[in-house]
Amino acid sequence: MSAYIPTILGCLVMGVPSILLAWIAFRREKAIFWFAVALIVVGLGYLATTEAPIGVAKVVFGQKL
Repeated sequence: MSAYIPTILGCLVMGVPSILLAWIAFRREKAIFWFAVALIVVGLGYLATTEAPIGVAKVVFGQKL
């Protein structure tokens, strides 16, 4: 299995709830919402260069990734 699949799954596990919470908090202020999305994407991009998303994916989906 490719090493990218756990990284992508880990980023999705961290990113989707973050964007959902940003939408709930800032749905009326569209500019602030898009700024929050940009910050989330930058943070996930940084984390993708580390082993953090793989660890998150292993915890959420089990050790057999």
